[in-house]
Amino acid sequence: MKLVASVLLICLCGLAGLTVLGDVQGQPVIALSSGNVNVGLEVSITGSGFLPTDTSCTFSSPSSPGLVASEACVTSTGSLSGSFMVGNVMPAAYVVQASGNEGDFAQALLQVVGGAQVGLSPATGQPGLDVSFQGRGFLPTDTTCTISSPSSPDPVLIGTAACIIESGTALGSFLIGNVLPGEYVIQITGNQGDSAQALLDVE
Repeated sequence: MKLVASVLLICLCGLAGLTVLGDVQGQPVIALSSGNVNVGLEVSITGSGFLPTDTSCTFSSPSSPGLVASEACVTSTGSLSGSFMVGNVMPAAYVVQASGNEGDFAQALLQVVGGAQVGLSPATGQPGLDVSFQGRGFLPTDTTCTISSPSSPDPVLIGTAACIIESGTALGSFLIGNVLPGEYVIQITGNQGDSAQALLDVE
């Protein structure tokens, strides 16, 4: 029978901007390479105090299963290291958990401060104008992207939209369709489900 000690979590604040959750008995602790990140970025993790009998480890989030988009973790003699990619989640504070295969774990707080962003050039124009865009902060795993609009009617002229995405950066253009003057939302969406929006002012 294996006895697992109960864990009492405390907050250790003010350490290089990070908030680390550990316990009063010197149980496992982890540190993140950054405490504030955007969606799509990679976060490195180091940990100590894990059981020396751990042969594997994983990263996860009790706050949101979607936070950890992909992960790699290795452990040896009570220490672990690895990284994970921040998934397509809303800006908020999330708990990151590193777990050993023997049931031991440690947690730290990660603040997701933003996701993808896109800008239009120009952001104002008349029907028929060619509008280009550039987006950043998309997931590095995106391989295709699309242009659409939740506005009605759709200001993107059918058959004129072009979008390419690589390493989290999206580029493309479209023609403004025959719509009435007003503000319209343009949305760029990566094939992993992440998206960004910008306003188009049609004169």
